Amino acid sequence: MALYIVKVMTEDGIRTTRVEAPDDSSAERIASRKGTVLSKKRQMKTDLSRGMSSSDRNTFMLRLAAMVGSKVPASSALKLLSETFSGKIKQCATQMGERIAQGMSLADAIAADTKNFPPATAALVKAGVAGGETSKALREAAEFEYMITGIQKGAMKDIAAAVGTFFIAFGLMIMTVYYLGPTVTENPIFKNNPNIDVYWPKLLGVILVWVMGFKALLFMIFFWIGTAGRLISPDQADKLILRIPYYKDLVLSRNSYVVLYKLSLLVNSGIRIEECLALTADGSPKGAMRTDMYRALGFIRQGKNWSNGMETLHPTDRAALSCSTDRDDTARTLDMLASQYRDLYMSRIKSFAPVMQTMAALYMSIAGAEMFFLTMLPMLQFSASV
Repeated sequence: MALYIVKVMTEDGIRTTRVEAPDDSSAERIASRKGTVLSKKRQMKTDLSRGMSSSDRNTFMLRLAAMVGSKVPASSALKLLSETFSGKIKQCATQMGERIAQGMSLADAIAADTKNFPPATAALVKAGVAGGETSKALREAAEFEYMITGIQKGAMKDIAAAVGTFFIAFGLMIMTVYYLGPTVTENPIFKNNPNIDVYWPKLLGVILVWVMGFKALLFMIFFWIGTAGRLISPDQADKLILRIPYYKDLVLSRNSYVVLYKLSLLVNSGIRIEECLALTADGSPKGAMRTDMYRALGFIRQGKNWSNGMETLHPTDRAALSCSTDRDDTARTLDMLASQYRDLYMSRIKSFAPVMQTMAALYMSIAGAEMFFLTMLPMLQFSASV
């Protein structure tokens, strides 16, 4: 969304208003609801401030869900939030109220506010709204994010610490094998002394440098594929990730949960399966799951079993969908599969940090031992020979 400053001739005179729109024509169309557009100017977004915290977002969505569930119009609910809260919640409610006044739906207004709402949270809200239950969508999206954030917050810190420790150990190993070790062993005092023998520690050190270098390169490749690679070529990156056990669950499971959850809500709402697949595909982020949705849509239009087009899913999951006998059964199966991917993602996040910490601690210990064998051991051997 781009920001436009528009001057409009209204019944009360010339007014200047802010309009968020994807392009110039949309901005003019939105602004024309207030009067005759005199001029418009696209502004560069320079707001570098942070959005709502996860705690603020949880409060915002639960309060909004309670009011919307009580049949309070979204615009009135947002105005009340703006009047009764301060800080980021007030700012978010005010801006969202402006978007709704410009003609956006509540779900679209949330999706447009990328500073305050992560893509996964916005997608869950849109999924629930498409299923016909706005209040429930807001509440479940808030609960899901709160649950995921609680797990991620500690896990990500542990993972970052473990990765940092590994690279420190790698750097220490390189320095020991190629600088500190040779500095000691090439000293004239030790070089020609037959009692000084560090052949095996030196050989092991070289091997470990290559092993750790390979793992560091592998880590950077995985990281690149899961971040920049998915932005540059989502389908190809996802296909590659799907071949990597464990890692695929860390990167793709959360998105699979959101997409399948949306599809289950749409199917349960009574919409035709073909239309459900089309809506889900159009609203999904680029990648293998979105391609699956379009493939399944093609299958159903050809009279084939659409579940066979879901190649990203495990064969047992496709079999479960194929055996669903009616709409309710299909919706229930999709909901179970979505919950399965959600739980899988959380279990992987929980277990990944301890594994990384153990590996990092092991390599740090090995680096310390290598430093001892290549620097202190020659001195001890020399002392024993005197």
